[in-house]
Amino acid sequence: MKRLFISTIAAAALALGAASTQANPTVALYLTMDGSGSIDNLEFSQQVTSYINALNGVFADVPSLYGNVAIGGGVFGGNFTEFFGVQTINNAADLLSLTTAITGLNAGRAGINTGATAIGTAITASANSLTLFETGLGVDLKLIIDVTTDGANNSGAAPGGVALGLTPNPINAVNCLGIGVGADCTWVAGAGTNFGSATNFQTLEDALKTKLRQEFTVPEPGTLAIVGLGLIGLASLRRRQA
Repeated sequence: MKRLFISTIAAAALALGAASTQANPTVALYLTMDGSGSIDNLEFSQQVTSYINALNGVFADVPSLYGNVAIGGGVFGGNFTEFFGVQTINNAADLLSLTTAITGLNAGRAGINTGATAIGTAITASANSLTLFETGLGVDLKLIIDVTTDGANNSGAAPGGVALGLTPNPINAVNCLGIGVGADCTWVAGAGTNFGSATNFQTLEDALKTKLRQEFTVPEPGTLAIVGLGLIGLASLRRRQA
């Protein structure tokens, strides 16, 4: 019996070690943000702040996300601009680089064609960045495109057809979070989820936090740690009773 406990504890320790030394992320998420003309400058600034606060909050609440999640981001109107290339968020410095790039959108929005809303074009560009990142790592990742919009597609390819063509391979999910009553998120595909709509830009932060928690489904090292500690405790009790 003692040998059984020791073997079980050793297996748990190996599992903990594997979790703590994971070399590659398991999830790659692309943040595809609406910068079209239906969003005024104040609302766009609120969107930027909501993304920053939501990301900081989720990583603070779940530190095990570091190293397990890769993130990229782009903003669209009638055209698309990538503001952060997909990379693994290994530590607080990487997260700061991401949020700093999002902050820079307040000044960089001038490069966006605000006269149209080309969601299909943005999804295609987002998919290209995710698949390029995955190919570079040479591993199979869960790839998610996450669109936030206050409107409906009115330029270029229809997002529904684009999303269906990309899922379930190479992209696992094309998700959408709408902002306000005019948002159209009916075109989600694959394992994607229509996260409904934030009532307005003031409530966007909380909606983003909820969405990110659902998308960042990664193994929790803390769960393994609890199992390991429990097994160690059982082994100690067994020795005292022997």
